[in-house]
Amino acid sequence: MRTIPAIIAAALCGASLTTIWADVGTNSDAIIENITTPANHQNIQVLLGKDVTEALLEVKGAYFLFNPQDGSKISSGLLGKRFMVHAIDSGLKWGEEFPGLYQFYIQPRSEETSIFINGIQYSGNIAIYAVGNRINIVNDIDIESYVKSLLSAQLFSPTENEVMAAMAILARTNAYYTVSHHRDAFWNVAASDAGYQGSGLISPTSASMKAVDSTRHLILVHPKDGKSLPFATAWTEHSAGKTAAYQTMFRKEVLATSPCIEAPHAALDRKETKWSYSTTNKTLAHLLDVPHITSIELFTDSASNKVYGIRLKDGQDFHDIDFFTLQERLGKQHVLSSDFTVSLKDESVTFSGFGKGHGVGLCLYSAAAMAQNGDNALKILSKFYPETYLMNLNAIPETKQEAY
Repeated sequence: MRTIPAIIAAALCGASLTTIWADVGTNSDAIIENITTPANHQNIQVLLGKDVTEALLEVKGAYFLFNPQDGSKISSGLLGKRFMVHAIDSGLKWGEEFPGLYQFYIQPRSEETSIFINGIQYSGNIAIYAVGNRINIVNDIDIESYVKSLLSAQLFSPTENEVMAAMAILARTNAYYTVSHHRDAFWNVAASDAGYQGSGLISPTSASMKAVDSTRHLILVHPKDGKSLPFATAWTEHSAGKTAAYQTMFRKEVLATSPCIEAPHAALDRKETKWSYSTTNKTLAHLLDVPHITSIELFTDSASNKVYGIRLKDGQDFHDIDFFTLQERLGKQHVLSSDFTVSLKDESVTFSGFGKGHGVGLCLYSAAAMAQNGDNALKILSKFYPETYLMNLNAIPETKQEAY
């Protein structure tokens, strides 16, 4: 089953085409060569709501309403529409009832049209699926707009232009990997997992938007089994000297590169990032939902010294908790990074660490230092993602889709 069924959601993959590649893993000046690769997806489907009872769906401006099963037009509007959308026994209801219709797809008729879900604005199109008496909401959006949204939400302070360009390439690479990895699902990624917050925060004149536009269609790929493919990427604020492999920290079976990388700039600044957080044994046990804690063991990556999980012992019983759950339960303002140790003394527990962030992928502190020394985005990426290549997707002709 395709992500959005039938004609409307046709994935842009198919015949082999010639494209342009630049080797950034061994030569930052870019060795250009021609290779053959499949055409790529251009849209990503983002899950906005799963199994919700209802949502406020507002369209401002002209729109089309399609049946995604066969691509047929259900209705259209010129002035917009604002109603709660929810499932009923006979189908979907959005102001009016749609008997026998358990899914529909909203497409803007012009660039001036905007779509809001529960007050949050989204670019692209919206699909609504009824599952029993609940609905799922999916945003079908082009990857360039998706990357702009991600950077708008995650870049709270200005950074070097070359760093933002590198981040844009990594975000786009991860998006293409996500689409290819989940191409047969109803959605590719959940908004909550990706940090996606719609298009309301996007400022067309911001430096981050310029970074996305200046790197348009550029992704990294990694050779595997005779193919060169996009892969899972990430960045961290301050690695404190070393980064960890993606699989090590996220504990996922994914295609990823970026092994443990030495980050000399961050290493020199390591002591300046020291942090500490203390709490009581009782409070920690409550936050981590365990009865009592008699000892704490750390699961540490030997290459990077990053902690990817902890084991809490209560007599003969034990509870394993991954780093991200630990950080969420205790608060990111308390457990700043995955580079830490723990001491348990009497009824007091103290976490002591260095750096900031999960420690995977591009170290933003080091990248900024490199940019200030004159290194461009390609040089920065080659440092943290060796043996990868830069791909220009603009060399692949876009597949024409039927107009409605």
